Amino acid sequence: MPLRVVFFGNSTTVFSARHFYALLDTPADLEAVVDVPPHRRGSTNPATDNRPSFVEYARQRGIPAFEPASPNDPPFVAAAAKLGPDLFIAAGYILILKEEILRVPRILSANFHASLLPDYRGKHPVFWALRSGEKWAGLTAHAMDPGIDTGDILYQVKVRTRHGDTVASLYDRIIDQSVTLVERLVADAACGSIPRRPQPKGQGAYYSSTTEDDFRIDWSCPAEQVRRYITVSPGQCFAEIGGRRVFFHDARLEREEVSARPGTLLRLGRTRAVVSTGWGAVSLGRVQVEQGSVESMTILCHRLGLSPGDRLN
Repeated sequence: MPLRVVFFGNSTTVFSARHFYALLDTPADLEAVVDVPPHRRGSTNPATDNRPSFVEYARQRGIPAFEPASPNDPPFVAAAAKLGPDLFIAAGYILILKEEILRVPRILSANFHASLLPDYRGKHPVFWALRSGEKWAGLTAHAMDPGIDTGDILYQVKVRTRHGDTVASLYDRIIDQSVTLVERLVADAACGSIPRRPQPKGQGAYYSSTTEDDFRIDWSCPAEQVRRYITVSPGQCFAEIGGRRVFFHDARLEREEVSARPGTLLRLGRTRAVVSTGWGAVSLGRVQVEQGSVESMTILCHRLGLSPGDRLN
């Protein structure tokens, strides 16, 4: 008899979508889907693919679709128990499942978390790994317990980061490798052979939601850090220039010694501007002033009357 599975995810993310469709390729029976509440669906990688979201897919086929304010609310726990699931599979679901709801599935509650646990527990693990300049990232499928990404490790995939990675590009490579683990999990659960190993105690760290200040560029930081921040989140990092908030879409490292104060405009090219930092300099290309159109940094500097030697802030 096929295993009965309830899928938990975030209907606005490609991470949830691709793992959900991998589940559909297994012999498991989809009993229900669970989405995070609308106001909690933010993501550092919100793009979806062209297929219907897992909620739309379920509703089109008369499969129950839930979006409880908390998965631990007694009415939802009771509804989930009535489904008689063997497995909970979560991918991109950010709410924490506590003991009562975790006792509902007959076999296991498993979560697909995009980090090499125990490192980068919590929210936005790919974003924080790239921000930190990690050489390796990946995904861990782990058993859920009442903690935050602290349960036993079931499977892991390891992916090398690249110099020009954005959150989206690294997520794509991680997902390409991790979706195969859904089939493996279902097969191992069906024959009672899911591998488990406890996470090392006292290792790793927890990361929370991003804030506006995480995207504010500090010119006193080293040039490589400024480049990396802008590259990881194109169009999201910003600085105040001429009294306006300017968002940067790309940056390159300039390998030169710089003595000017951080934030000094060093030179203007045809489309790019070179700016000093706390250590080195960066070349900035495409920018956007608040809700305006994308333009070159050189055009923006000319429009604001900025010349080499001026400080941007």
